[in-house]
Amino acid sequence: MDTWIMGDPTMLSGTYFTVPFEMGNVVVHTGEGGRVSSIGFDLDGRYAPRRSASKLGIALTRYFEGNDVAWEVELDLKGLTRFGQRVYERVARIPFGTVSTYGEIAAEVGCVGGARAVGQAMAKNRFPLVLPCHRVISCGGSIGGFSSGIELKRYLLSLEGLRL
Repeated sequence: MDTWIMGDPTMLSGTYFTVPFEMGNVVVHTGEGGRVSSIGFDLDGRYAPRRSASKLGIALTRYFEGNDVAWEVELDLKGLTRFGQRVYERVARIPFGTVSTYGEIAAEVGCVGGARAVGQAMAKNRFPLVLPCHRVISCGGSIGGFSSGIELKRYLLSLEGLRL
């Protein structure tokens, strides 16, 4: 996976920062060595705003302005299974403004008929946007699920010019 991961020395260990967007805030948690340990959505304003001048903070802001961005960030991937790693590597390659289905991803990672397993891996994704699980939909073009809610998934897809 490290072909698409790069570190950012400006991010501090054991802290978080927020990036505002129309529906709330993105919250980025950092852990050991400043690696990103999780990215989440705060739609209820529970986190105090904390800005960051990190590459990831700047990239997130640009994304919410409707831009395709290169995610240059080091992720803490502890705890992922080999299957999860393969799924996330594949999902990371879904281009901005396009979608793939759970079944297509399952077949591409060698798990034909494993659409549900891909869906479960997406539900456990600690790095949405960087690993763009919102770009994974059900067969037939229906939107599928999203751990932070279908309306947020629709919003993210609409930022990329897609209407589902």
